[in-house]
Amino acid sequence: MTRINERIENFNRAYKIYSDATKAFDKENQLSHMALIQSFEVCFELAWKVLKDYLYLNGLDIRLPKQVIKEAFSTNVIENGQIWIDMLNARNTTSHEYNMDKIDNLLLNMTTSFQKELEIFQKWVNKEITKEAK
Repeated sequence: MTRINERIENFNRAYKIYSDATKAFDKENQLSHMALIQSFEVCFELAWKVLKDYLYLNGLDIRLPKQVIKEAFSTNVIENGQIWIDMLNARNTTSHEYNMDKIDNLLLNMTTSFQKELEIFQKWVNKEITKEAK
């Protein structure tokens, strides 16, 4: 199995868990908050690494997540670069944020715009990259 195929397989598993966490999210349940945040972090981490591997297969050796996102956007691999940057910032913030209003905003984004963007990405990965990587 190639590196990108392995990464895609791991991303798909993580996306399923994240998707389940968004569906089960309960604003009143702290454990639900933690499950959503952790599943988002893992899913996003694998998503940008799939992008990195895809760009590498297309001749671009970029290692930092923000640069990967910018290159993926500029080459039309992803359409909404700002949401990806917002997801990166959220992933970097979640472990260190204690302001409940900010956490509530992050959770809202994780169950709406971030989830939608990662769903679009997951469909694209399984349609486009998987057939190219074989």
